[in-house]
This record gives sequence, C-alpha cells and structure tokens, in this order.
Amino acid sequence: MDNDFAPLDVTVRGPGDPEITVIGGVHGNETGGVRAVRRLREADLDLQRGVAFVLANPAAIEAGERYLDSDLNRVFPGDPDGDREEQLAAQLCELIQDRTTLSLHGTHSQPRPFALIHRSQPREFDLAARLPVPQVVDHWGVNEETITTCGLTVEIEVGAQGSEEAAESAEHQARAFLKRVDALPGEPPDADPDYFHMAEPVSKPPGASYELYVENFERVPAGTVYANVDGRDLVADESFYPILMSECGYSDIFGYKGSKIAESLEGVHDWFGEDRVQETLGKMEGS
Repeated sequence: MDNDFAPLDVTVRGPGDPEITVIGGVHGNETGGVRAVRRLREADLDLQRGVAFVLANPAAIEAGERYLDSDLNRVFPGDPDGDREEQLAAQLCELIQDRTTLSLHGTHSQPRPFALIHRSQPREFDLAARLPVPQVVDHWGVNEETITTCGLTVEIEVGAQGSEEAAESAEHQARAFLKRVDALPGEPPDADPDYFHMAEPVSKPPGASYELYVENFERVPAGTVYANVDGRDLVADESFYPILMSECGYSDIFGYKGSKIAESLEGVHDWFGEDRVQETLGKMEGS
C-alpha cells in the first residue's frame, strides 16, 4: 500500500465556516456525483451558508475505479492508520460529523433517483423526506459501515452510472438539497416519497445469460417468476419489493429484497416506535 496519496478534495463556498457538505466520488467510477460537484463549484451560486463541496476519493476518480485498496463506502468510520480508503473514511467522518451532508452515487439498477439512509441516525428519515426522490430506503443491517452512519448524511442514487442523465440528476438533487437546508434561496421541489427497508440479498446463480422480469420498488407476490438464468425460471418463495436489482449490477446477487415501511413520514414515525428503537440499539450493541 502506498501511504502517499491524495487527501480529500475540498472546496468551500459561501459565507462563514462550512455547515453543509455535498459529496461526490465516494466511488471513483460513479461519475454523476463527481461531475455535479465540479459544476456546482464553478457555478454562480448565491449561497447563504458555508458549503463544503467534496470529491471523496481523488485517486479512484482519476483511475476510473470504484476504489483502489478497499471499498470506501464499506469502511466507515475509517482508520487514520489504515489503507487508502480507510484513511479517507476517517477524514470524511471528521469533516461531516457536525454537518448536514448529501452524498451522490450512481447505480446500474435504477434510472430514477432514490435515497438511502440508516436508521441508527433517525433524523436522516426527516431529511430524506424533504428531497425530491420517489423512494427512501433504510439499509440498516445491509451494507453496514457506509457514510450514512456518520452524522446526518443522506445518500442519493442519482441514476445510470456514468451517464450524462445521472450528472444532471445529481446536480438537480444537490440544488434541491441546498434549498432545503437554506443554503440556496428559492423553493425546492415538492417531495412525497414512499419508505422501504432493504433486507437480504437475492442470490444470482452462475450462468451465461440473465433476464430480470421485475421492476425495482414494485411488489413481487410469492410464486412470481422474477428472473431467468440460462433458461431456468427463478420463483419468489415470498412476497418482496426489489431494491437495486439488475442483471449486471453485481456478480453474485441480483440485488436485494425489501419491505415497505410506510407511505408517509408520519407512518415512518409510527413504525419507528420505541420497540424499533430498542431493536436497533440491541443489534448495534451486539455487532
């Protein structure tokens, strides 16, 4: 491992110390957020609060790779003495721990944007509810040690990885976020998302050809043929909502099974009652 590497690429705009953070490039090959951050840095923004615009993994961005040593979005809160990404994670956690943060990502599986939060930070539900996404997904218990566990941070999957549409979507989401946190003047777009919990992965058997018959966030009843591998149908043994499912996004899974939490933030608050809080705390203490 080479310890001589580029640190976080941070540009601060607006009055005073930064209170808000917009991040792209946690994964170096997800270029939509990178392009959006670069455009916003150069834009003539009438910022009302200090904003840090961050490119999280400059070396991976330069290489066009997801990561170089370890997956940055699986090693939070990081390690100041660890490998490249572990050190970057520690720097990022320190940077955002007291700030409201948006992290922009791309995906192979979903052309429309959606938000990811972690229920260990319940205020992330409230922030995500105010952003112009049709779905908000709690990923507690799946893909832990992501940036959503550091401070008040919402991730948005902005669209097809590497596309201009994703870059435009990322900039749109970032501007809406900045208006919601009173860093930009103007009215943000309306928001009325549905809320989901992402659970166990959907295995992807080895094969040469794959077909997926279901749409993300559309309920799959038990007994439904949801995919085909080399001419063999795969049948759902229980009802679920597909999340991050695609033929090509992952090598060993199609994506994830999800359940619907609520259709309103009030419903989320009812769902996230004392029993759910204790369940979450118990899981975290036992991990």
